[in-house]
Amino acid sequence: MIIIHMRTSLFSALLLVAGLFVFTVSCKPKSPEPVTPVVVKSSGKGITSFRLDGFNPAIIAVVDSSAGSVKATVPAGTDVTKLAPVITVVSKATITPASGVVRDFTNPVTYTVTAEDNSTRAYNVTITITPAVTVNAGGTAFVGTLSGDFFAIDATTGVSKWRISTGSPITSSAFATGGVVFTGDNNGNINAYDTQTGVQKWKFSTGKSVLSSPVAAGALAYVGSEDGNLYAFDFLTGAQKWKYGTGGGVTSSPTVVNNVVYVASRDQTVYALDAATGTLKWKSSTGLPITSSPAVVDGALYVGSNDFNLYSFDAATGAQKWKYSTGGAVTSSPTAVSGVVYVGSEDFTLYAVNASNGSLKWKAATTGKLSSSPIVANGLVYVGSEDKNFYAYDVATGALKWKYSTGDIITSSPVVLNGLVYFGGQDTSFYCLDGTSGALRYKFPMNNKISASPCLVSKELLTFSAGICGGTQ
Repeated sequence: MIIIHMRTSLFSALLLVAGLFVFTVSCKPKSPEPVTPVVVKSSGKGITSFRLDGFNPAIIAVVDSSAGSVKATVPAGTDVTKLAPVITVVSKATITPASGVVRDFTNPVTYTVTAEDNSTRAYNVTITITPAVTVNAGGTAFVGTLSGDFFAIDATTGVSKWRISTGSPITSSAFATGGVVFTGDNNGNINAYDTQTGVQKWKFSTGKSVLSSPVAAGALAYVGSEDGNLYAFDFLTGAQKWKYGTGGGVTSSPTVVNNVVYVASRDQTVYALDAATGTLKWKSSTGLPITSSPAVVDGALYVGSNDFNLYSFDAATGAQKWKYSTGGAVTSSPTAVSGVVYVGSEDFTLYAVNASNGSLKWKAATTGKLSSSPIVANGLVYVGSEDKNFYAYDVATGALKWKYSTGDIITSSPVVLNGLVYFGGQDTSFYCLDGTSGALRYKFPMNNKISASPCLVSKELLTFSAGICGGTQ
């Protein structure tokens, strides 16, 4: 009887332990159900680059995402039926037709970009062929380098006509007149050469380096020096006629209009002098040194200052008419055309300002300082930048038409002749581009950097100088 009771008790105990185990297990908290993350697919449908290889350099099209358009201009003679654009799109998007596929661009071609979320965007691609440009043969470009070599280059072919060594870095842009071309150097000399042969005709010495560019009017030529003087000399003989002392170095290039020579100085002042005698007519001050060169058009003088402003003065009296503030020093020289003043600033921006009142018409940003001076031709504004690119903008709107990439910064100012654009690069090359498309016509290899601007003489012996030179106005 006792044995049976003990077995019953043992069995009951086992049942109790098992029950407790089941209870314990059943009371453990349940693990949370795994959460599946929601993946948001990208809706990006942008074209980031549209490039046409096979050109030197490659042609970069202008992509307008808001309008859904892609536009590029190719040189005359290009077979647009066999172009294979290299296209990049935003991350996780695809494009049809695919990048690198040959297409016929005789008519606009539609490309479709598909985003990761399967939404789409159409882009109409238009390729324009540049009309053939007829260039007058026999034109000559004159340009110097920082090694001291001075070149005469056939403007049509890019072949050297002659080359001489000055023995000092050429820091001044050239100017040619009456069969004589002259330029300044770092040793303070003005060197004059025969335009046809390169034979030196004379040398005129100033006290310090010459960064100012000479300009001729009548029988006299004018140039500034870092010694603080503006000089007038006979351009055929180099004989000094007069000099006018300012309170600072004269980097600015003179401009001569109606027998008055206008020049600015690092003493923060703009001067108007009698061109024949050097007698002061008036002077006006800005807030900081001036290295920009004045432009004089329709009775108004325009000049930039290191105080970040573009100024307008009355050319007859020197009275200030207005000033426009930029975000950086204005060392670029202004160009005034059809009631608009164009100038670059070290705030990386090209400005178009109404000449009458100084109000902003438009502005266009680059990614480098603009010390190069703009020039206007063919409905475009051309300017070089220290971001290593050369730009062409629509003169009315500021819309980018094309840009050309070089190997180093550009401080040289452009010259336009017969639809072609010429400028020097600090990558040691002299460039000739098609003014409409930006296509390279030729690149002349120099032996050193070019900081000065070229001067061109046409077959008809007309002189075309950069915006930094007063002869442009």
